Parts: sequence; C-alpha cells; structure tokens
Amino acid sequence: MRAAIKKVIALDFGRRQSQPPAEIPTADLDGVALLVTKDTLSLQWAPRWLQHTGLEVRVAGAAHEALEICGATRPVLVFADASLADDDGKPLLNALRSRIGNDLPVFALCNGGADVALAAECDVTDIMRRPYDWDLITRRAVRAVKAYGMHVKLRQAREQMDRMESTVMAVERDRAKAAGLDTMTQLPNGERFRSLLQKAIGTPDASSSDVGVLVVGLDRFRLVNEAVGRQHANGLIRLFADRLRSCLADREVIGGADVGAITAVAARLGGARFAMLISNARTEEIVRVREAIQAQLEQPFEIAGQSIYLTVSVGAAIFPRDNTTADGLIQCAESAMRDAQESGTGFEFFTRPTDSSSQRLLALDRMLREAIRNDDLELAYQPITSADSGDVVGAEALLRWHHAEEGTISPADFVPVAEKTGLMRDIGDFVIEQACRQLRCWLNAGLQPIRMAVNLSLCQLLRGDVVAVIEQALEINELRPEWLEIELSERGVLNQRPEVVAEIRRLKAIGVRISIDDFGTGQAAIGYLKDLPVDVIKIDRSYISGAANNDRNKAIASGMVALAQRLEATVIAEGVETPEQLEMLRSWGSQECQGFLFSPAVPAAEFLAKFG
Repeated sequence: MRAAIKKVIALDFGRRQSQPPAEIPTADLDGVALLVTKDTLSLQWAPRWLQHTGLEVRVAGAAHEALEICGATRPVLVFADASLADDDGKPLLNALRSRIGNDLPVFALCNGGADVALAAECDVTDIMRRPYDWDLITRRAVRAVKAYGMHVKLRQAREQMDRMESTVMAVERDRAKAAGLDTMTQLPNGERFRSLLQKAIGTPDASSSDVGVLVVGLDRFRLVNEAVGRQHANGLIRLFADRLRSCLADREVIGGADVGAITAVAARLGGARFAMLISNARTEEIVRVREAIQAQLEQPFEIAGQSIYLTVSVGAAIFPRDNTTADGLIQCAESAMRDAQESGTGFEFFTRPTDSSSQRLLALDRMLREAIRNDDLELAYQPITSADSGDVVGAEALLRWHHAEEGTISPADFVPVAEKTGLMRDIGDFVIEQACRQLRCWLNAGLQPIRMAVNLSLCQLLRGDVVAVIEQALEINELRPEWLEIELSERGVLNQRPEVVAEIRRLKAIGVRISIDDFGTGQAAIGYLKDLPVDVIKIDRSYISGAANNDRNKAIASGMVALAQRLEATVIAEGVETPEQLEMLRSWGSQECQGFLFSPAVPAAEFLAKFG
C-alpha cells in the first residue's frame, strides 16, 4: 500500500512539473547547463524546464563525465547532486568549483539533511532540497545566469578599462621620457638633470660663480613604504616633490637683490632621492635652501588617512670648488648626503678625502660609473656539481670587470666601492636580469634545467624592491622560481636586522632558494639559522683547504656538514681543488661541490660548450 501511495505521489508530482508555464523567460539565456545527477525524476523533468529557457542541457551521471564536460565546454550553469564524490572521494561540488571558477552559478541538489550540511560547506550558489520544485528552481536559475552574465560583462569592461589605462600610462611615460621628465613627479629625471647641470657649469662665465648641487634623500623611506604600501608611498613621493618646487619658487629662499639672476631646478634622481641645482649660489644660500626644505617638513603629509612626518638628509657640493664635471658634482653631493645620514646631522657639505686609500676609492668609483655606462661589466659562470656523480646541477653567476688600462679588477676591490656609493643597486639588478636571461638562453639551447645562483648585497635587501625585481626577471624569462638560488654572504649581509630577515622571508615566499654563502666566517653563524628559511649552506673554502692538514678545521667543517644535514639543507663545499678534498667531502656527506677541480668561472658560451 505504501509503495502504491509513493508511486501516485511521484506521478502526480511529475504531472505538475511536466508543463512549464509560458511566463518563464525563454529568449534571454544562451549556453550550456550541466546536470549531474542519478535521480530519475530530475533526469526526466529538469531538461524540459531548463531547455524552455533557451539553455542546452548536458547530462552526466558520474564525476569524471561532469569534469570532462566542463573541460570541453564551459557551462553557464551547473546542477549537481551534493552526495556525489570525485575519484578521490572528495565532494564533487568542490571539484566542479575548482574546474569552472568561483563565479559561475552552482546549484546543489540535496536528498536530505546530510546533503544539505555537506553542500553548506562547499562554495555553492544555492541549495535545493528534495522534492525538487523545478518551477522555482528554473526561476532562480534564470536570475543566477543573468547575474553571472552581467558579472562577466563587468569583468570584461574592467579588463578593457585596465588595458586602456595601461596604454594611456605607457604613452604618458613615453611622453615624459622624451621630455626628460620623471613620470611620477613630473620633475626632470636624472638624465635631464645632468644635462642641465652640464649646461650650467659649461657657460663661459660659470667659473667665476659658484654652482650649487644638493642631493636630498628621504630617510628610512623603505619603512614608510612597508607601512602605507607602495601606491601610497608613491603618493608621498609626489607630495614631497611639490614641496621642493615650493622651495625653489620662493624668492625669499632663492635669490635676492645682491646676487643677481639665479636659476634653480629640482629633479628626481630615482627612488627616494632628489637633486637640486642652484646657479650663482653661495654657501649661505645653499644653507638657506636646506633650511627651507626642513621647514617644509615641519607639516605632516596626509596620505591614506594618516599624518606622516618625513625627515631628509641633504648633501651639498659646489662648482668649481668640489668638482668640475656634472657627474663628479652629483657624486660629491651624494657622498655628502650619505655622510649626513651616517652622522645624523641631516646636512653636510662635501669634504674631500686626503689619504691615498680614499683617493683610490674615488678613482674606482669614477671608473666604475664609466664601466656601467659603457656596459663593461659582465658575468662568468662557475659550475656547481654533484659530489657523487660529477653532474653539473647549478651555476654561480660571478661579476667580472676588465678595465682597458688597469686590466682585470677584482670584485673584492670594486664591490665595496659600489656598495658605499650606491652603485650596487643598479649593478645588482643587472646581475639578476642577466643571469636569468642567460639561464633561459641555455635552456632554449637544450641544457637540462639547472639552478642559477646569484649573490645579493645588503643594500639590495634594504632598499625594499628586490623581490619585485626578481619576480619580473623570472616572469620575463619564463623561469621556475626554484631554479634561482639567492646567495647571502654571512660576512656582509646576514646581521639579524629585522628588516633584512623580513625581506629574506619574502624572497622565500615567492619560491626561490635561499643559500648562505661563506658559512663559518661570520659572527652569528648558528644564531640566525633558526630564524631563516635556509635551503643551501655553502662551506667557506678556508675550511676545505685547511681540513687536510688541520684536525680542528676538519672537525669544524665535518660538523657544518652534519648540521646542514640535520636542517635538511643542501651542502655545497667551495674551493674544492684536489681529488683528495673531494673524497674527504664525500665521506662527510657533502652533496655538492664547487671549485677549480671541476672548472673555474667561464663565459656563458664556454659553459654551454663544456656542460651543455
């Protein structure tokens, strides 16, 4: 009797669902509706109702069929039994959502309370409980599909607007670049400033009057960048540029009846560094400009709903007293600005070094700037090999500089100069970009994927944008992040400063490998291992070369290998020069080696010929 009653109810329900009313919309919908169910009545009546709206109905009875349909044709609407699971036993609703995206409407068909609870945990648009009222379901589906269609159109409109905005910004950048302007501040850029300075000191009467150059650096701006975000930080840069303009527009600051006509220009050199040119300037006027800048900073900058106070360090140089070239004057002003930062005074005039070592540093700085302009710096690549098989598993990119007059100049001589003068930021970017480009060239030439190791300096970590530089280099050259290995010198980089540790963690988060170079030569070798996400430990060559004849070195070096193994880090032994050293390292468990036993650093073409 109960079975007969259930049959009558089912037939009656089916008759009520079999005639879709005429008022259901029929002309607005287009696309495929996917129905995933084993329910007989749903299979019988759902297609009739949905087809009445203009949708093409595709039916699947199992998870793999549903996912195949989603892969072959993107539906605009999905109905699926909540009780169905994929091949891994996980809810099919989640698998479908992963396949079709987060926005497309998904209706869960539930047979009871357990199905409803499961569907509620999944990302579905709506939940329908049996017995299904396909009249109501269809009406809801029509609204959901229309809303999804509107969402798609809005997204497409936004994408089109973004493309148009990018085009406009590119045109604006090109226009500003052609005019010698910085696109962010509309001040003259560094190149244009050098040109204006050269004209100012190149006039026939220039030697009879002083020309002042000021370099203005915003203090601790990287921390401001982190606090407010890059977009708002850029807004601060623009606001500060406006205040510099105000200083130069004030005739009480620039000029006066006793000094005659004065030309004053402000420019942006890059990052958070600005420059100012004051023609026919005297020492007291430069001091007055510095005081005017300081007065401008007494009022806070309003950005992102916050009041932010900025401080600056200013360095000044005077033509012809300090230097007679545009580049030389800017260099002198930058040196004075760094002295002002380090001393905490906030303002310094350039003071010329007197000892021979300082003169050598200045000469190296001048030559290095010329080398950068002339593209004289290049990279060589030393192979990193497996200790067991001898196969090449990586390459370390090493900076090389061959000077036309002085011959090869060691990185140990010019890198400290570059770090002190601020040139290492540009050189570091060159190394990252060139090394990634070279790895892509090798891969295109048939070399099996290997790791590319690149050294990172402290100034690159402190400036706050090295992660973006690396991400861009990886993206342009289509490299997987784990193919790039960032080497951090224990002696020069790792100092447990919170901002350094935070930047290293950001590097690790994008997927590159972190390597500690010169391990065992710093002052905190063990202390920071617990705080840093280290993938590779490179044992300094001094321990390898001394281990054969010194039991203490041998004990320390073998202990380093054991420590690295406990940290699940790869061990690379540097400076391996003899088969005996290699055999000793194998016995300790060192996985990889690097040294003249295998190859010195060689040019890119030779590396490919030898190891490709």
